[in-house]
This record gives sequence, structure tokens and C-alpha cells, in this order.
Amino acid sequence: MHGLRRDFLAALAGLALAACAPAPAPAQQAAAEPALWRIHDGDSEIWLFGTAHVLGEDVRWQGPRLQAALAAADEIVTEMDTGPEATAEFQRVATELGTLPAGQTVFDGLTPQERARFERVVQRAGLQPAQFTQVRPWLATLQISYAALSRQGETREHGAETVLLAQGAGKRHSYFETPSEQVHILADLPLADQRRFMMATLRQIEEDTALTEALDAAWARGDVAAMDRQFNRDAHEAGPAVYEALIARRNRAWTERIVERLNGSGHIFIAVGAAHLVGDDGVVAQLRRRGIEVEGP
Repeated sequence: MHGLRRDFLAALAGLALAACAPAPAPAQQAAAEPALWRIHDGDSEIWLFGTAHVLGEDVRWQGPRLQAALAAADEIVTEMDTGPEATAEFQRVATELGTLPAGQTVFDGLTPQERARFERVVQRAGLQPAQFTQVRPWLATLQISYAALSRQGETREHGAETVLLAQGAGKRHSYFETPSEQVHILADLPLADQRRFMMATLRQIEEDTALTEALDAAWARGDVAAMDRQFNRDAHEAGPAVYEALIARRNRAWTERIVERLNGSGHIFIAVGAAHLVGDDGVVAQLRRRGIEVEGP
């Protein structure tokens, strides 16, 4: 889906596709940079940066506040490890949990119109429907989503995490989730919710292609309200089970981890998908409800 699929799905989909084949505190948010938040106490400083996991090569988004925050950090925290060993583990678990039993197909439960849409979107993404016959809907969604984004020139190689980790080479790097935990986020959903998720994603790929550029622009200028509106629309179409698994449950867990880190010491730069930081259920809102002062939009 447009907001959620770019924010979460695209982070995983490049891996899933292979399985089948002390800086100053921010002032008012500048239009030229993505949203950035800061929390601190006597011996801790934590920056929260909402990323776009995949981007086109021509999107300009880095600015002085972001670069200063990254330079000040001792540690970078991202959602997951995308190094070779973690990638291999992700692919192994995704293959194991993403294959349907004999006698079942990804087309089961689809109406003729839904199957026709599936075939159109897959072919326009440069893939073949037969590739997905034995693939569970959650994994098919990841693979098709990433292929469609790649056709639009959006890749993980140009995504914010890839760029930031290259710039922060040599800093300590840690993660919120393991490869297996990442796979189970969607693999544990009932088939009916996986199917609803898949069809919502396919509809948005087919009908909302113009939103990619608009969403990139909103993210790059730090337009939190615009991002929140789009993510909310996507979450509604995906259904409550998908929203709980992809966003809400993980936000609660990450909020706890951030509070723990704030109780420790050090300078930490946390980079996670923008959908996790905006809105009433976002990490920023949860931290503020706990009485923690969060500087930023």
C-alpha cells in the first residue's frame, strides 16, 4: 500500500524477493528536511528520524540538522539488520513460512475480478503470475510491492537507511528486531487478513501510482500532517489486524525500548520508517503521553 507498503513493505521486500528467486536541538521544522525529533536528559540524547526505506535517486532530502544529529551520535539504531548473514536468515525463514501447502494457491478465495487485478499488476511489475502460485499472500505482497516500486525507480539502495548507515560507518549499529521477528510480523496473520492486505496493496499499486512522488515530497519537506493522513488511509484499507501487526504493536515495543535507552546514557540516532513516528499511535505521541518532552514537530 502506498504509505505502508513504502514504509514497511519495501524495507523487507528486497529481501523477500530474493527468497523466491550533541547537535543543537531542532528549531521549527525546516521545509527542506524530513521530520526530526530529539529527547534528552542529563546523560542521554536520542534523535528520532522517520525514514523512507526506498527512494528514487533524484529525491533530495539531507540537510544540516540531520547531518549534525547523525555526526553527534555514538550509535545508530534501525528496524533490522540488512547485512549478509541477517539477509540469509530472513530469506530462509521467509521461504519456510511463505510457501503454501500442496493443494493451496495464492489465488484461492479471490474473485475473478481480484485475480484479474493480481495478474495485471504482477505483469506490469515485470513478473509472471505463475511465480506466485504457491506463495502465501503476505510474501507475494512484499515481492510484488518491491518490484512495482523498483519499476518506478525506487530502491533500497537509495533509501534513507542505506545512505545514513554508509555515512555513519564505524559507529555502533543495533536493531529493534531480528530477521525472524520481521518475517513473523506478517506470516502470523490469518490467511483472510493476508488476502485483504494483498488486495489493498494491489489496488493502490494499480490506481495510486501518482502518490509516490507526492509522498516522497511530503516526507522530504517534513510534512508530518500529510504523511499521517496517507498512512491513516492505508491502514484503514489494510484492516485492523494488519495495522496492529505492522504498526501499533511494534510502536508500543519500540517506545519501551526508547524509554529504556533514555534511562541509560549515550548519544543515539534512531532511524525507523516514518509511519511509526507520526499520528496518535506513533512513537512520538506515545512518548509525550508518558510525560517525556520530545522536541520537534
